[in-house]
Amino acid sequence: MNASLKASARGSIAGGQRARVGHALVVAEVALTLVLLIGAGLLLQSFARLGQVQPGMQTERLLTARVTLPNIAYPRPEEIAGFYEQLIARLRALPGISAASTAFPLPMSGALTATSFDLAEHPLPENQQPVELTRLVGSDYFQTMGIPLVRGRFFADTDRLESKPVVIINERFAQKYFARQDRVGKQMKPGWAVGDQPAQMREIVGVAGNAKHLSLKEDFAPEMCLPVAQVPYPVATILLRTETSNPATMANTVRTELAHVDPNLPLTAVRVFDEYRAGSLAGTRFNALLLSIFAGVALALTAVGIYGVIAYSVSRRTSEIGIRMALGALPSSIFRLVVGQAMRLVTISIGIGLLGALACARLMRSLLFAVGAWDPATFVSISALIAAVAFLACWLPARRAALVNPIEALRAE
Repeated sequence: MNASLKASARGSIAGGQRARVGHALVVAEVALTLVLLIGAGLLLQSFARLGQVQPGMQTERLLTARVTLPNIAYPRPEEIAGFYEQLIARLRALPGISAASTAFPLPMSGALTATSFDLAEHPLPENQQPVELTRLVGSDYFQTMGIPLVRGRFFADTDRLESKPVVIINERFAQKYFARQDRVGKQMKPGWAVGDQPAQMREIVGVAGNAKHLSLKEDFAPEMCLPVAQVPYPVATILLRTETSNPATMANTVRTELAHVDPNLPLTAVRVFDEYRAGSLAGTRFNALLLSIFAGVALALTAVGIYGVIAYSVSRRTSEIGIRMALGALPSSIFRLVVGQAMRLVTISIGIGLLGALACARLMRSLLFAVGAWDPATFVSISALIAAVAFLACWLPARRAALVNPIEALRAE
């Protein structure tokens, strides 16, 4: 009986070259689908965790707009400082505005500036001075952005061009250069000069909380902030914290106030600050969406492929199944026979796919955030999903095989 069944099998798709080709294609399809699904799972986890990152500031209800002062109309630092002072004073007085200030460059806008500096306690030659991120901000910048004060004080309206030079550093800067020391009151000299005057030694009057610079994905970096009233710069971003849930409605009001100060200046890059945060997530979101679409299509094709191969195999093995049932095989054993054949292929595919997924995940490390290349939860859950989809795909052909009438099968043979 065993020899007869083997002979029957050799004449069927299961025993021939076409069967091996079909099975190889199923193995490759399932393995590739597993790689795509695990990659998509890792990217989706990265996107979810990136969205939970705290940027160190309050990003809601913030309106931003850029102003650029032409050198011909504002050639002197005093004129630049006077323009911003007048404009911010008018904006603060507007109803619906709880705070207003300026900044250059704007956090999370994709722009940054860096300046060399020297410490009074440890002076270094000019070519050996460290370089860190620098921001020029208005007096109410930290209050407007919702950045907390750790020690000392914030900038005030009294920090003017002619007053004592001051600077504020963030916590990361303090930890790097003033470890286990009282930072407030220390002297440092940022390399940013005003006009033809040389850079000045400045007193650290405060330590602010850390805030993200380029994106949510990057770690906090050392930063020093200079008051724009003491270091006037012709380009700045206006920051407005509004009392309305839709800050964009205040844009025309800001344009009106700007026209009262200087009707020749345009207001550009008017955006709600949340757009910058969303832009920081755009790359990760796009990668996760694209790979998820590919993985979803591959999963559907895998289910169809497994179903087609197993259904065709069952149709070619009808006589063999009839003989088995005529010899006493139960429908449940036929069901297990067909499902077992499919799941053996799937098991091999998952093993190959896991190796490929691990190699791919290591190549994707630069795209991942707070997720390891070997994330057991993702690998196990995706493997279980593949196995479940494969079982469902071969369930219907296996059920049909279990319901074969042995008399009709033998007559057909």
